[in-house]
Amino acid sequence: MADALSLVARSLTEIRPDLGEEGTPITRESVLFYATDPGVPILGLDSMEALELLAILEEECNVQLADTGIRIAELHTVGDVVDALEKAL
Repeated sequence: MADALSLVARSLTEIRPDLGEEGTPITRESVLFYATDPGVPILGLDSMEALELLAILEEECNVQLADTGIRIAELHTVGDVVDALEKAL
């Protein structure tokens, strides 16, 4: 399986083709929803897109992220998602 960051980035571009190489960069520091710090890449996901991201990752990795106690409200950056995914594997 590809590394977790690559998998999360690929999943995000499935949901939002405007992100990634040709759009907003996807890094560990990229903020999922909104940010107050200038200069931080903001992906601008909505709650449905966040749920879709988790569903894609669960299917791809054959894990249940909900069983790990992870809550969407605790996932602020791509790095948070990567860490949660690695913890679930």
